[in-house]
Amino acid sequence: MSSPTTTSDQTATGRDYLPLHDEFDYTVDDFAGTVPEGLRGTMYRNGPGKMDAGGQPLGHLFDGDGMLSMYAFDDGRLHFRNRFVRTKHYRRSLTAHGAPYRALGTLRSGGILTNALRFPANVANTSVAVHAGKLLALWEGGRPTEIDPDTLATVGVHDFDGGLTWIGAFSAHPRWDPRTGEMFNFGLSMFPRPQLACYRVDRGGRLHALGSLGLPAPMFNHDMGLTERHLVFAIPPLVFPIGKFLGAGLGMRNFIEAIDYDARRGTLIGLVPRDGGKPRVLHTDPLMHLHLANTYEDGSDTVVELVDYDASWAELNGQLSNVRDGMVGAGKPYGGRLTRLRVTPTGRVIHEILSDLQGDFPTYNLGRTSRRNRYVYLAASADGTPYPSSIAKLDTDTGKESVHRLPDDTLAHEALFVPRPGASAEDDGWLLALTQDRTTELASVLVLDARDLLADPLYRGTLRHHMPLTFHGTFTDRVARPA
Repeated sequence: MSSPTTTSDQTATGRDYLPLHDEFDYTVDDFAGTVPEGLRGTMYRNGPGKMDAGGQPLGHLFDGDGMLSMYAFDDGRLHFRNRFVRTKHYRRSLTAHGAPYRALGTLRSGGILTNALRFPANVANTSVAVHAGKLLALWEGGRPTEIDPDTLATVGVHDFDGGLTWIGAFSAHPRWDPRTGEMFNFGLSMFPRPQLACYRVDRGGRLHALGSLGLPAPMFNHDMGLTERHLVFAIPPLVFPIGKFLGAGLGMRNFIEAIDYDARRGTLIGLVPRDGGKPRVLHTDPLMHLHLANTYEDGSDTVVELVDYDASWAELNGQLSNVRDGMVGAGKPYGGRLTRLRVTPTGRVIHEILSDLQGDFPTYNLGRTSRRNRYVYLAASADGTPYPSSIAKLDTDTGKESVHRLPDDTLAHEALFVPRPGASAEDDGWLLALTQDRTTELASVLVLDARDLLADPLYRGTLRHHMPLTFHGTFTDRVARPA
């Protein structure tokens, strides 16, 4: 096992994104409480493990090399392992002088000659999925990367036996139908026309095309929803103006800088039939959002729940770009408010704010995907902090908020709900949350009773090091065996 990296020369404002260059493999021996009986399986998480390439600082949080971390619960013990995803970008960065490829928010040194007509590198850093026996590290703009679920060794690029062609974009936010076991996803395509290519991956892992949702202009979309009848898209008015887009393609600016928020367009709602047919497209008031919670059909209405940020795109992107300042550089409460959109048969879209609590990374009991759910969980800023200092549970029926406040100067990553075996109640289970103490620079894994967030953690396992902020994760009942 490697020794923890010394970070005493780092300022408090920069600790949120400290790199973790070392790779570890150990059973957690510093813990309080007990792992609940019945909690057995593996949580995987993904995020940028370091913010440099070949010694060159990276300019945006979306650009860091993906690092998977694994938390295996078995027989009351927790085992940890982390490994960088050995993408082409990561391998070249180890010996390169400066970034070997351009990234979404970072240009290579050398100007136009080294950046023009080059696609951003796939750094496999956004999310992780388990489907058809495969563990996949996901990134917005390219193919998944297959990972060994036990060792976290990189197997290689996964294209579903040729199902993903050309760039092969496969979004970081797939959705699963809990009744059929199918996985649905999309990929953003700009050529020959802007569109979202839609996919269904059957239980055996075979990819099937579901048509596409045409876009009025080159646009950015991060997430999707699933109902019994549709793939659901709520696309914010984040557009690539043609001049900026061409400039990015020619290496004159990075691709993130080429995005504008054009409120005149409003938010585009797209409902793509799961069984084929023409998508339904309508527009509503502009919203600035990235993440959806659940979506479902309620009679003849379609319900979409999302986090609407109380920030402009410039403010949000500034927070993601100024990674050296840490999350405290945001200067305003973290995240946004959970908002419900109700799409009616007449095309009217009704907006309803479900809570004034600020947060992000909404999760829920995934067994309720495409069906009406009651509870949504957030990494939240309950006290107005510029970072997620709490884990919150929102009752969307009653409006009740339950908040588990973390110790001072501690931030929460996304919390995942794990149902108790044999449970029938929607919230009968646990929340697994990775937290980071920004003072001691140690990360912990919390197990909370989802029915009672005000109670102390059932289990707190403290890691031997910090963890850079992760984006998204998944849980599987399969216990990883990192022998």
